Amino acid sequence: MTRVTTPTVAGVGIIPNGTHSVPERDLALTVVRDALEDASADLSAVDGLYMPAPRPWTPQGFFSTYLLHLLGLDVDRSLEVSTGGTSGGQAFHAAVSDVRAGTVDTALVLAFERNSLIDTTGPYFEYILKAFDTEFESPIGMTVPAAYAQSMQRYAYEYDVDREDFAEIVVKNRENGAVNPHGLFDDAPTREEVLDSRPIADPIRLFDCPAPCDGAVAILLTGDDSAESASPRISVAGTGFHHAPSHFLMSRDPRVTELPAVRRAADRATEDAGVPLADVDVFEPYAPFPHVEAIVTEEFGLVERGGGVDACLEGRTAPDGEFPISPSGGCLGRGHPPMVTPLFNYVEAVKQLRGTASTQVSGTESVLTTAEHGHVNGVTATVFAAEV
Repeated sequence: MTRVTTPTVAGVGIIPNGTHSVPERDLALTVVRDALEDASADLSAVDGLYMPAPRPWTPQGFFSTYLLHLLGLDVDRSLEVSTGGTSGGQAFHAAVSDVRAGTVDTALVLAFERNSLIDTTGPYFEYILKAFDTEFESPIGMTVPAAYAQSMQRYAYEYDVDREDFAEIVVKNRENGAVNPHGLFDDAPTREEVLDSRPIADPIRLFDCPAPCDGAVAILLTGDDSAESASPRISVAGTGFHHAPSHFLMSRDPRVTELPAVRRAADRATEDAGVPLADVDVFEPYAPFPHVEAIVTEEFGLVERGGGVDACLEGRTAPDGEFPISPSGGCLGRGHPPMVTPLFNYVEAVKQLRGTASTQVSGTESVLTTAEHGHVNGVTATVFAAEV
């Protein structure tokens, strides 16, 4: 496909992660209104709507159709995507492709989620079991933390990493998230508090897990070069996707301590953007457990295999470090509504490039974000850049 134009982010809308006792409809309408206001744009300009498919416990079905009716929108394209944690990323990439191709001029991408509607046992457990091999894994009661616990154990063994050192990644992200006004937490635990928190799936403890919560984000993309925009303009410079031949821990070739989809997706996104990965200023990855952040850092080629934890201990991934990882707090520091998290990462990229982030990295000109599903089996990567 010939690229016609480079999409730019005209506006963003976001509500804080937390618990919201209003219908999903109200969350969606709130962030749409805020994104339009941020863009100084009229609703009538929107000709494409893109979103993750709501979770099964969302009361309202056919949500995109319902939302178009509420907004009174006539669109040339609407899409609901269901690919787990990459749903928001896939919806965003579809919008980017359509703006590039000229299929739509102004795309509205949004995501919302109310995890407070459902207990983590009962119906949720039945839902999550369907993500695993239903013949062999589901009957034994596999959980997402249990899957990641196995890869954490293996990573610590293969690279002789002290289990206690993973806690520093949690502390770093929680400190970053505590100053994020849209995050879930107001303070950060100490290393000792992380290690003393309740066991979930050995060796993972409670504070090693991302906290489920409610949230919503909307992003307005445009291909109109004449559209009003705050300086600098923020472009979606590159996108990439890859899915390894694996499903959760079931893998044909790679070890569970490697996440090849991250490397391939990031390589494609940076090549598409014309920005070498070594020149990226800030990283906002979808890393739901501390060892995942370490492995992602390795897959980006920022450190050698097994060096991801040491990079955090040495301060290299801190906001003032050599390659800042999750200055917003990421999944661990901000809270984690999975359908919303990819778009949350995009908003954080935009804020870094605008110079308005809660933990601002000076001189930021490019940001790489990722989204993932499964045991990081499938990954979207997106590069945002400031057009000076």
